[in-house]
Parts: sequence; structure tokens; C-alpha cells
Amino acid sequence: MVNYWSHIVQFLLPEKCLLCHQAPNQASATGLCKGCTESLPWLQNACLNCALPLNSPIATSYTCGQCQNEPPPFQQCHTLFHYQPPINSLISRLKFNQRLSYARTFGELMAQQILDRYTHAQLPDMIIPVPLHKRRLRKRGFNQAQEIARGCAAKLSLPLNTKQCQRTKHTAHQLGLSAVERRRNVKKAFTCKPFQRGLRVALVDDVMTTGTTLRELSLCLKNAGCEEVHLWCVARAHQ
Repeated sequence: MVNYWSHIVQFLLPEKCLLCHQAPNQASATGLCKGCTESLPWLQNACLNCALPLNSPIATSYTCGQCQNEPPPFQQCHTLFHYQPPINSLISRLKFNQRLSYARTFGELMAQQILDRYTHAQLPDMIIPVPLHKRRLRKRGFNQAQEIARGCAAKLSLPLNTKQCQRTKHTAHQLGLSAVERRRNVKKAFTCKPFQRGLRVALVDDVMTTGTTLRELSLCLKNAGCEEVHLWCVARAHQ
């Protein structure tokens, strides 16, 4: 039994840095050394609503023109990284090579950033990971958004709700689809149980590309009675 749990701990919290494979120079639940953590492609100076980078190097608390003209159904978007090396590779290995320890890394990093960004604001009431359709869940064996959200929720002492929303429509992959095709693809893809009025929810996902899926799910949450939707994503892709 001791050997079993030792194996699990080493799997979840690697002794060596995930990127440089050297022993971390300080104890870290993220599995990354300080140098590699600092060198990651952190997303800064981004729109508060859609997380697209802003042109001004000093813009830290603004929304882009598009979000001002057409406000999205979510109130805030907090994204950690640009979707570029090594983040894109880590996410790919998490999803398609079952590297679940990477989900723990992303969850820890997300919780740290959220605590910094909500210093003067109240955290949402619960965390909801973007659900997978049961067919894709069976094929992959796990929901990467749920695994990321699990560690983040534990760190922030927030309830993780995996039963509130379901993905009832099996959609094609969004990659390569036009904006119109993306919207059509995820139209009415989700169902949500009614919410107690006044609740605020944090939606967790791995990658935000155009935001089409997150918009559709946010609308579903709002229609079910959710007061506010905040997006927490690991990475933001730019098209």
C-alpha cells in the first residue's frame, strides 16, 4: 500500500521539472522549476472580457473595442498563457497522451493567478468545467477541463460542480471551421439545470480559440438563472 501511494504521489507531483527535467530549485506543487515557470508565455495586457491581447503595453484593465460594442454573455475572462510552445504541447499531451499530472500543474498555476487577480474582488460561488459529450468522454477517458478545474477548486476552496451542465449534442471538432460554422456547430449543444438566483459561476476550460463554445455555454448558464459567468482558461489562441 505504501509503495502504491508513493507511485501516485510521484505521478501527480513529479520530482523533476516537467520542462527542463531538472530537480525544481524550490518545492512547488506545479511540478515546474522557478526558471521554467518564469519563462512560460504568460498572457498580459489582454482584454478583460475576451482575453485577446491589447495593443497598448500599459493596458491592464480595459476591454477591447469589439467587446465594448458587443458585450459577450460572460463578465470576465482570465487566461494564463498564449497558446504557443511549450503550453500547446503540454495541453496536447494532457488530452491525447493521458498526462494527467499536467492537469494538476495547470490547476495549481490557475489558482495562483486567480488569487492574484481577485485580490479586491469576491471569487465566484462555484466552478463548472466545460463538459464533454459522453461519446467523446468515453473515447478519451477523462475530461481535461474537469481535471484542471479539480485542482484549482481544491486550492481555492470552491465547490466543483460537474452535474449542473451537460453537453447533449455531439459536435465536430471546431478546428478548421469558419466563424459561422463554429456557431452552428455548438448551437444548442448544452443543457443546464436551473440555478439559484444570484449565483456567479467560473467556467474552466483548457483553450479558448474564438470563444464560440464558451459563449454558447455562457448563454445556457444565463438562461438557467446564473447571475454572472467568469471564464478561467489555461491558454488563449489567436486566429
